[in-house]
Amino acid sequence: MSAVFADTFYWVALADFADSAHQQALALTAARASSRIVTTDEALAEYLTFFSTGPEQLRREAVESVENLLASSVIRVIPQSRESFLAASALLLKQCPAIE
Repeated sequence: MSAVFADTFYWVALADFADSAHQQALALTAARASSRIVTTDEALAEYLTFFSTGPEQLRREAVESVENLLASSVIRVIPQSRESFLAASALLLKQCPAIE
């Protein structure tokens, strides 16, 4: 079984029917139905943050979906650690143009 990484963009597009990438997220989900999904605490925290300013019902649905992801046997959520936080920071720094 192959694995695919699901980032915040994917989770938001999948959940938000009005998102311009919603149909692409659905198609990808269907196409990779046999793949294991891997995500991170960081991606899920960003997902919750994205919906945090919405209506109460939307916030509840976002929390419930994260709870379901955490309980899922087919989705692996990699916990955040200081090491993963620093690795993400280093990756971001590598992607930023030099500041002079």
